[in-house]
Amino acid sequence: MTRPTSLFAVIAAGTLLLSGCTGTGAAETGSTSAGTVTVSTLKGEVEVPANVENVVALTSPAADVSAELGLTPVAVEESSTGLQPWQQDSLAAVADPALGDDEGALDIEKIASYEPDVIFAGPWQVADDSVHRQLSEIAPVVVPDSEAVNPDWDDTLTTVGQALGKSDDAERILTETQESLAAVGEETGAEGRTYQLVSPRPDGIYFGNAAPLELFGLEPGRHQTPEEVNRFALSAENLDELDADHLFIWAMDEESRKSLEDNPTFDSLPAVQSGRAQFIDTDVATAINAASPASLRWLVDEGGFRDVLAK
Repeated sequence: MTRPTSLFAVIAAGTLLLSGCTGTGAAETGSTSAGTVTVSTLKGEVEVPANVENVVALTSPAADVSAELGLTPVAVEESSTGLQPWQQDSLAAVADPALGDDEGALDIEKIASYEPDVIFAGPWQVADDSVHRQLSEIAPVVVPDSEAVNPDWDDTLTTVGQALGKSDDAERILTETQESLAAVGEETGAEGRTYQLVSPRPDGIYFGNAAPLELFGLEPGRHQTPEEVNRFALSAENLDELDADHLFIWAMDEESRKSLEDNPTFDSLPAVQSGRAQFIDTDVATAINAASPASLRWLVDEGGFRDVLAK
C-alpha cells in the first residue's frame, strides 16, 4: 500500500517506506460543528462528516486503524505484493490493487467509484497539489499532520480516530498498545538496549526508521536518528559503526545479504557476537516501519519478536 520515494524508502515494490518519522504530530482533539468534525491535517483543517460510513484507505496503517475502530473501509489500496499477514482476516475482502500502481500513481476514478465519505492518504500521495485537489473533489482527504513519509503510528491512530469520531477509542488503543509493548520489553530484559535497522545496498548501508521499537524500551543506536535515517549511507569500510545491541537487517536479495556477511568486520559486530543480529523479512520490516497497533501485536505474537528480544 505504501509507495516508493527513495532508496531505503522502498521494500517489495512499494509496500514499505523506510524514513524518519519525526512528524509534527496530530492535533490533540478534533473539534465538532453541526454535522461535521474538524480534523487538523498536513494540508490544513478538514471538515469530515460526523457519521462516516464509507472509508477509502490508501495506506496500510490507516486501513488497520479504521478497521480496529470498528469501521472496515469499503476499499483499501493493495500493492502487487498483497496484504500483510495481520490484514488477511480484516481487509482481504476490501483490498483493491486497482486504486493505484506500484509507481505511486492513484486511479482517481476508481477511488471515486466507491463513493467515500472520507479518504485516508499518506503525505507522499498528496505531495502533488493537483492530486490532492482531485481527491478532495471526491471526499475530504485526511493525512496525518506530519512531513514524514510514514507518519508515526500514534499520529495515524489519533488522526483516524478524530476523523471517525472515535477519539476515545483511539486513545484507549494507544494506551493499551504502549503498555503491552512496554511489558514485553520488561519481561524480555530489552529495556535500555540499543538498536539499529539497516539495509545493505551496492552504494552503502542505509538506515531505516524503527521508532516503534522504542515502545519495547529499546533506544536508538548510532546513526539511528531522524536526521540520518534514510539520508545517511554507511560505507563497508566503516561497518564497525553497526555497534548496537540489536541489529535488524533487511536485505533486498541474497546478493546483498552475502555481501554484508562476507565483510571481514561482520562477525565481530557486537550484535552478531551476542546472537542479536537478525535478518528480517518484508513482513517484519513493514510491521515496524509502517506500524499500526495491529502490526505491532502481530510482531510480538506471530512475528517472533518476543523471542528476538529475549536473547
